[in-house]
Amino acid sequence: MTSILITSDLHGRLDRFKPLVNQMKALNPDLVIDNGDFLDGSPATFYYKHIDKNLHPMIKLANEIYDVAVFGNHEFHHNLSAIQNLGSECYFPWISCNIGEFAKPYFIKNIRGKKFVVVGVTTHFTPVWDEYGYVKDLNFEDALKALQYWVDYVVTNENPDYLIVSYHGGFTEDPLTGTVYQERVGENQANEILEAITGIDLLITGHQHLYINEKIQDTIIIQPASHGIGFFEVQIDFEQGHSYAIFHQLEEDQLSCSYPNEVENWLDQELTYIQRDYSYNGLLTSRLSSHPFIQLIHDMQLKATDAQISVCDLLYMETGGLNGRITNRDLFINAPREHKLRVILLAGIEIKQLIEQSAAVLAMNQNGEIDFSTNVYPHTPMPYQYDFWGGISYLIDIREPVGHRVKNMIFKGESLENEHYYRVVLNSYRLTGYDFPLLKNRKILSETIQTVPFLFKDYLQSGFPSVVPDHGNFKVIYL
Repeated sequence: MTSILITSDLHGRLDRFKPLVNQMKALNPDLVIDNGDFLDGSPATFYYKHIDKNLHPMIKLANEIYDVAVFGNHEFHHNLSAIQNLGSECYFPWISCNIGEFAKPYFIKNIRGKKFVVVGVTTHFTPVWDEYGYVKDLNFEDALKALQYWVDYVVTNENPDYLIVSYHGGFTEDPLTGTVYQERVGENQANEILEAITGIDLLITGHQHLYINEKIQDTIIIQPASHGIGFFEVQIDFEQGHSYAIFHQLEEDQLSCSYPNEVENWLDQELTYIQRDYSYNGLLTSRLSSHPFIQLIHDMQLKATDAQISVCDLLYMETGGLNGRITNRDLFINAPREHKLRVILLAGIEIKQLIEQSAAVLAMNQNGEIDFSTNVYPHTPMPYQYDFWGGISYLIDIREPVGHRVKNMIFKGESLENEHYYRVVLNSYRLTGYDFPLLKNRKILSETIQTVPFLFKDYLQSGFPSVVPDHGNFKVIYL
């Protein structure tokens, strides 16, 4: 019996990675693969990038277990020299077949007389999310086309006994039921891979943070969820001619492990104390009217720039905000993304169009309750495509059709003028235009030197007013 272990989308969860590695080692695997988005996205990653710049402990652990890793899109949230440095610190190769000479296309391991080939591939939407031009010199070929070429090459020239495709991308439809997740726009091509390419024994997917364990004809199809909650084990019996996948999930106590002491101590350092309550509770309710925490974010962004109008969003979580003793942990929970703030010009009519797009994420469900439209209709905007606008006041009436919901837009006591241009501050991710195409390729008037976590920290420690002013207000009408 041959054993293959697979992780994906760990996003720097060092707190869970150690028990994960211990469990993987105990299985004495023959081949261990990571499917990308390995480090980026956790307090530990921030700490070892900015506070303690020694070798990241996750890399030390990874070097004890992995045979090969595939580049995910989050690996390219850093400049190319940093990515290359990551590769030099790892004892295992990073592969992807659709980034030209930047990475080798596949990996071979011979196990008890059988040749295993892993072809890696990365969603070619990666440059779409590039905020700083890090990948401008790389050519991300269409993942499906590159994979067709390299699978054919491997089959012809390497004659594998077992062919693995490790794709940092996902599905547009459920591979078994056909349930539609999203339109086929190219970000997630796993369905097309299954339709167009034969002979794949194991298809590893990721990027979407889903749990998938299916077998279609002779192909095992998996996606190992995310953030280190577990890993897949694929068992192959060549003699009996069968194979299957098992998901090993961490125990409850392991899911709530701590980071190393130095990280926990840093997270618990007090930054300031806030008298008023700026916390919120409720994923949906916090999006229906002006909230003190949103005003706080607007205040920070407007003070950090020379903008007249501020745009921000909330993380996709039930609770957040600030109250009482504020630590680095509170800061990172509410502002983890290392985006910069950029100021652009937008006409009043464009601002209305953008708020209309945000307003489209809401709908009434069959119980007559306000809900996210993704829960009501198919092919609708995702909840994270919802922004809050400060410096202006407005109403959103979801009883009206999409595109005609925004009313009474007021700037400094006057109606927002369609043809007048306003200085607007947004984060650098929004300006990639991925969720809001109207924002793509806008001329940038100014950009902060620091990223949002540092700007937020400075604001809390030196620029925080006794009472945060209201920068306009909004309300969602639905009854």
